[in-house]
Amino acid sequence: MQYRLSEIIAKLGGQLEGPDVIVSAIAPTDKAKAGELTFLTDKKYVKTIPTCQASAIIISNKDVGSLSINISKIITDNPYLYYSRVVDLFHPKPRLAEGIKDTVKIGKNTLIGKHAAIYDNVVIGENSQIGDNCQIYPGVVIGDNVAIADNVTIYPNVVIYSNVKIGNNCSFHAGCSIGADGFGYAPDSSRHWHKIPQVGGVQIGNNVEIGANTTIDSGALGATIIEDGVKIDNLVQVAHNVKIGAHTAIAAQAGIAGGTTIGRHCQIAGAAGITGHVTIADHTVIGGASNVSKDITVADIYSSGIPAFPYKEWAKIMVYMRNWSDTQDRIKKIEQEVKTLREENV
Repeated sequence: MQYRLSEIIAKLGGQLEGPDVIVSAIAPTDKAKAGELTFLTDKKYVKTIPTCQASAIIISNKDVGSLSINISKIITDNPYLYYSRVVDLFHPKPRLAEGIKDTVKIGKNTLIGKHAAIYDNVVIGENSQIGDNCQIYPGVVIGDNVAIADNVTIYPNVVIYSNVKIGNNCSFHAGCSIGADGFGYAPDSSRHWHKIPQVGGVQIGNNVEIGANTTIDSGALGATIIEDGVKIDNLVQVAHNVKIGAHTAIAAQAGIAGGTTIGRHCQIAGAAGITGHVTIADHTVIGGASNVSKDITVADIYSSGIPAFPYKEWAKIMVYMRNWSDTQDRIKKIEQEVKTLREENV
């Protein structure tokens, strides 16, 4: 697949500076060859520019004015976003061939939209609806009373339980679970646990992407809600009655306990843990391995994870921590003695 730079600009915008060359691939600045398009989005790659062999580069207005680059340029305000769209041009996502395989099982009163592609061993329950142009890969299970809108892709072995609603243009990667029972139990007088029915379902907006083996649990009564544009990585746990605001991104192995509300345009880094029934303000950033145990009302960057360092240093810190109470007592005693001496000298 080849494109002239002018063809790329016609599709994606931007400004051409230099010859309208043909490119056949996109590659990083330190690996690009003649006939390829590269991009500059990270300052650490500036040093590779003088030896870059690419035929053209995607670059910002700011960088094109400060760097001497003797190849063709596509100038854009957001080179990273532009690069991602160029990748789509060179590597379009494959689509399943339209049709419903003979091994598919479809329940009563379920409607399938136009141009669907539903592959082997898919099971769809009763009273459900699959929209137009949906692609459902092998081994998917979809429950009763599920509503899936248009242009949704569901990869192999995804399970979508009953009473789930999904908007347009969503993707669900292999093995994720949507709508399993939330973790709700009530103890009796003997401290035996009794399950609380989880019947609220899950509501997912438009343009949402859910990673492989991620789990989003059903709400107890009201729904668990994932708003438009949310992006969730692999191996994330979203508990019952969580609400995630529009265009929030959550990285792998984060865990969000029940009843929590996360605002819009937030970023939750990997392995972060968020306790139940807290509220996080819009535009908040949570660092990797951080623990959030109370409301965050002011948008900022928050972090509580401790980076790894040599064991001997860690052991010393642990000794200090164990003795911190005694250290505080000694400091207070010294402060009192100093105060007494000053008073006596006055």
